[in-house]
Amino acid sequence: MKKTIMCALLLCAAASAPALAEYPDKPIKLVVGFTAGGPTDITGRIAAQILTSSLGAQALVDNRPGASGAIGATQVANAAPDGYTLLVNVFADIVNPVADREPNNEILKRFAPVTMLAVAPNVLVVAANMPVNSPKELVEYARKNPEQVSFASAGLGTVSHLAGVIFASATGTKLVHVPYKGTAAAQTDLLGGRVSIMFDNLNSGLPNAAAGKVKALAITSPNRWSAAPNIPTMAEAGFPNADIMSVFGIVAPKGTPPAIIHKLSAVLLKGLQDPANVKVINAAGAEQGKMTVEQYEEYLKQDTARWKKLAADGVLQPNPK
Repeated sequence: MKKTIMCALLLCAAASAPALAEYPDKPIKLVVGFTAGGPTDITGRIAAQILTSSLGAQALVDNRPGASGAIGATQVANAAPDGYTLLVNVFADIVNPVADREPNNEILKRFAPVTMLAVAPNVLVVAANMPVNSPKELVEYARKNPEQVSFASAGLGTVSHLAGVIFASATGTKLVHVPYKGTAAAQTDLLGGRVSIMFDNLNSGLPNAAAGKVKALAITSPNRWSAAPNIPTMAEAGFPNADIMSVFGIVAPKGTPPAIIHKLSAVLLKGLQDPANVKVINAAGAEQGKMTVEQYEEYLKQDTARWKKLAADGVLQPNPK
């Protein structure tokens, strides 16, 4: 019996080896669920460049914006699990299924983790015409003017949305959420003073603040961030429960062969350490990922559990339909 099982395993290994050796033999598509030019798109293009230069087959970014990234995510979840269609996953892909009470759509039930590409905090910025210069002043203003302070986001379930939700919960303020179809559109209205505040990504929020177009009040990382050492954290500003991080990673459809998953992960991890890629990632206010397949899976598992607790506590509400 043991001999029969061993022979079967050897036959399976022999059958899969040529498939892995031939992979990839056609272009790889990296689906980004947001518009071009935003942080997800930038991160996805770094991954595409790494895969193209390392695997000998072209990797292309395919922007599929809409529904806070859910349109692109659904496309990848339904794709053939062969390693040729991948998702540049973001925070929303972790949180939205939890917020919407859709356990079958949880990220680890639909996707196989490959690796984390980058991680970054957001920066709380306010429109230049807002009469506040610190998070505490913002909270005081919002309490005196309930439902008069609007916060822009890149869409429902995105980190810029949930950062606002957590901030409002931690401070007891009533903010008006204004969702957009991507970061760029939200930033445009913030700069124009049509919305009050935003938890923006660093690569746009910090330059806009330096130019006097907005005011940067705090960073959402647990500790001071290297790209913005002079900006206090939310905890330092008096709100220790308002920290939150953006995550950008690569996942494949559930059922993708482990050999392909690990090959992609190894190539990406090596490429992410290239000084040129580190420079681009750091310029965006982020740090490059360093997680193996197993480590990224554990990260996604723990983060999903965190948001399930927040949903159970009533902080995370279902997205409006």
